[in-house]
Amino acid sequence: MARQFTASKFVGAVPFWVLAIFILLTFLTGGGARDDIQSLAILRPVSALALGFALWGASFAHFQAFRFLTTFAALLILLVILHLVPLPPSLWAALPGRELIAAIDKAAGLGMVWRPLSLAPSQTSNALYSLIGPLAVFVMLICLTREQRFAMLRFLLLIGLFSGGIGLLQAVGPTDGPLYFYNITNGSAAVGLFANRNHQAVLLACLFPMLAVYASTGALSIEQARFRRLVAIGVGFLLVPLLLVTGSRAGLIVGVIGLAAAGLLYKSQEFSAAPKRKVHRFNPKYIYGGVGIFGLTAITLLMSRAQALERLLAGDNEQDLRFVIWAPIMEMAGKYFPFGSGIGSFVEAYQVDEGFSQLSPEYLNHAHNDWIEMTLTGGLPAIMLACLALIAWGWQVNRLLRQSGTSRRGLLYGRLGAVIIFIVALGSVSDYPLRVPSIAVLFVIAAVWMADAFRESAVPLASRTRSVD
Repeated sequence: MARQFTASKFVGAVPFWVLAIFILLTFLTGGGARDDIQSLAILRPVSALALGFALWGASFAHFQAFRFLTTFAALLILLVILHLVPLPPSLWAALPGRELIAAIDKAAGLGMVWRPLSLAPSQTSNALYSLIGPLAVFVMLICLTREQRFAMLRFLLLIGLFSGGIGLLQAVGPTDGPLYFYNITNGSAAVGLFANRNHQAVLLACLFPMLAVYASTGALSIEQARFRRLVAIGVGFLLVPLLLVTGSRAGLIVGVIGLAAAGLLYKSQEFSAAPKRKVHRFNPKYIYGGVGIFGLTAITLLMSRAQALERLLAGDNEQDLRFVIWAPIMEMAGKYFPFGSGIGSFVEAYQVDEGFSQLSPEYLNHAHNDWIEMTLTGGLPAIMLACLALIAWGWQVNRLLRQSGTSRRGLLYGRLGAVIIFIVALGSVSDYPLRVPSIAVLFVIAAVWMADAFRESAVPLASRTRSVD
């Protein structure tokens, strides 16, 4: 006899832990942006399983509640897929920037070859696969209750602090020691769980506003609120030297923005009940903690481990390669406009038109400015998607700043999501943080927090049933 199984009950009870484990796995194995990282052999199959699990438990109501994010994700996936669709030879040859390959085909006598829009289909396929993990996180997040989505904050704080602690051990340990988890990495910097110092700095910068929201919400009494505030202050001071030893100049900028945002986000909680015990106006613990953290920062500077300051003072932006190549890349983007060279095809497209002055034994893996690289590889459709995202972000920020009649906690998490998105977007001006699986997952969580700001309750879980023999 068939027995009834309610999928919604199962999904409502389990996904938080499933999601937490998957996010932890992503941070442990997805700290690099390269497609040849060995840990991707673990992360990608698990991501596919996680996505299947999430889709099995999701209902139309979940996606309906997050219509914009669902539509945007669908458009992004569709754009990548379209770059992989083979085109008739005559149509493909008429695309801008394909003249050289068409000439090679003719000289080699290859005849009429059907090719996709992308100049590097294998790299475009890799870009498509890289979307599976963030998509799985998105679907599982929208299946959670609102309180469970709020609970992700503490989990992310623990992961961020763990990465910062690994970075501190890297800073005081040997160069290219066993705590560096990737073969191609900044071996003399505190990269934490990442391969790139800039990506570690972006994560640490996002922790500042996270701490502010942690100290502003969730407490059930005055004592708990004061404890959370004390923890946030202490950890915030500790993050300063951890950010310095990353050696990231861009990290200093986003770190300052994170600190400023933390000050704007923090709101003291109000309670009607009096505190259970008398609290001195000047608590010596704050003084001792401040002195201790100041001493730690001073020692860090004196030991010359604050590489970000050294690189900022000694660096010459005109000699920095990334500033030199941006103008030529924009010229290349015009060559392939309006369809682009293909998602993920930067290396191949750049090598075709690379100037003699930029030639070196090492190849350029990215433009180190994702806004410019997106213009080159994605063309006008990618620009339109980016503009759509910026408009939606600005519209929601305006609502978050003007609204006061909805859930105070929801507003704070929405504003936190907006700040994290801004930090990642700003970090993308000089690097490519969103190409790192773990940062992409953080970005998705921030987007859901932001979109969820004005909803007073969670979406009802699906009420459909499954018949199991």
